[in-house]
Amino acid sequence: MSDITLVPAAFRCPDHDNVELLTERVVDQVDREAQWFTDRTTEAFRVSVVCPGSGHDQLPHRRVFDGRWTRTTAAVPRVA
Repeated sequence: MSDITLVPAAFRCPDHDNVELLTERVVDQVDREAQWFTDRTTEAFRVSVVCPGSGHDQLPHRRVFDGRWTRTTAAVPRVA
């Protein structure tokens, strides 16, 4: 992730122990979306990511996570 800090900092599926994987997916998606808001230093977000399941329960399912991102460095205007 570039210059974005998320609150909360970690995301988990209540049914599976895969915090690192889901956090990485949330970070990737929020980072892509935050690129469109270069004029903002903070914003609320809601993203939907796929939890692949784990162990004996390998059924992928969607999880929706809410939070807030904050830009840790000055934004650079995006050129279209």
